[in-house]
Amino acid sequence: MKKITLVLLFLLLLFSCSKKEVIDDKLIITATNFPCYDAARAVFGDKADIRMILPFGGESHSYEPTSDDIIRIMSSDLFIFTGGESETYVEKILSSLDDSVNTFALIDNVSILLIESEEGIIQSEEEEEEEVFDEHVWTSLSNEIEIISNLCEEAISLDPDNSSYYKANAEAYIERLSILRDSFQEIINNSERKTLVVTDRFPLACFAYEFGLDHIAAFPGCVAESEASAKTVASLIDYVKENNIPAVMHMELANTLLSEVVSQETGCKILEFNSCHNVSRRDGLAGVTYISLMEKNLDVLREALN
Repeated sequence: MKKITLVLLFLLLLFSCSKKEVIDDKLIITATNFPCYDAARAVFGDKADIRMILPFGGESHSYEPTSDDIIRIMSSDLFIFTGGESETYVEKILSSLDDSVNTFALIDNVSILLIESEEGIIQSEEEEEEEVFDEHVWTSLSNEIEIISNLCEEAISLDPDNSSYYKANAEAYIERLSILRDSFQEIINNSERKTLVVTDRFPLACFAYEFGLDHIAAFPGCVAESEASAKTVASLIDYVKENNIPAVMHMELANTLLSEVVSQETGCKILEFNSCHNVSRRDGLAGVTYISLMEKNLDVLREALN
């Protein structure tokens, strides 16, 4: 963080003498990660220059912004971030900015906001003195609908001349999200099981809460280290065997070694559930969206719970 502080001091001096970048008269929107980026694309469409500072395929929990990232944030009309533990650099940057940069934090724009819990987690870090919110709020479809709706209001306040455009974009996206939410609910209502078994970090607390699912997972959602202990491996193997679990899940861009060990010992399948925290470079360049990833998750969930 010392490096960020020194960079900020230099950039503040440099930027104080310059004007905001203008790109074809478009709004400049900067997003920290994929959920923020995708929500901005859904609402602002081609009326804004939208960029994500976390590289496709990058590790969101340990990323540190470059000087170019900081300049980009300082020149933005709107800076969208999660507001969670994986973005510790954001608070440092925001404390150095004036009020000319509007901000939008996902965790401040949702109804389902949970405290990270040890329940259902096999291998946890030492307890924190302070309670920490689960930042993966977008995994709840209801939360995502609120994010899009509130971001639409933000867009209109920034650019009232295009209010009808933003409203149309938001309404169309929310309609698709509502259909997707109903599809998940239908699968869960008709499933044989109601427990997610995750051989990985567990960033799906908001998702599980929304649909009334239980979970067994190796690690908390934002744990820095995810090397499984012998106890964790044994516990997962025993649970899968005792409950005849057909498939275990890991998250996108994850190390699958633990999944493979459990599969070899139990014969269960390995499935990938995408939490949408980030996407591979290939998928990012192909234009995948939150909705397209969640649609794939429908099939994954159907197989995992039956």
